[in-house]
Amino acid sequence: MVVAVPDLGYGAAPTEQPPQNDEELWKKYMSLVQMKKELEGSCMKKDELLHEAQEALAEEQAKRETAEKEKRLLEKRCKMLQQKLETLETIFQESMGQMREEIKRERKNLLRGQNERIQRLEAQIKIMTGNKQHTETDCTPKIMENNDREDTSRPSWWPQICELLQELILLMVKFFSCI
Repeated sequence: MVVAVPDLGYGAAPTEQPPQNDEELWKKYMSLVQMKKELEGSCMKKDELLHEAQEALAEEQAKRETAEKEKRLLEKRCKMLQQKLETLETIFQESMGQMREEIKRERKNLLRGQNERIQRLEAQIKIMTGNKQHTETDCTPKIMENNDREDTSRPSWWPQICELLQELILLMVKFFSCI
């Protein structure tokens, strides 16, 4: 704010002193000139402070706008990453389901192969025993009751059958331990 002080005809910066009767008037005038200089200085200082405040506000506004833009970008990126995470979780669940199905199929195939091998071994045992059904599962040679000697009525391939039965038992143990 600038205050205009009327010029009393003595000039902007009077250096001459007016006549005596105007001495009081001269003091008032000098006082007014001094106040005018102080007011002008205050107004200039106020203008500078106002200008600095406006610059600071503009700078703060720019910072706020930049922060808002960054916030929006981060929120957008967060949403995008959240969607990717959900997609990956879905894909992971589907893959786990497929892997479980594949493992089940492989187990079935393995069991089928083991069953086929067991059937081949049973067929070999039947061929070796001449299709006779033995009710004994003991793989030790029988001793006749009367003479404490080994029963010679059994063929010599009895140890082979015992080995095949032991192999079959081992396969069954492995099979049931896999389940």
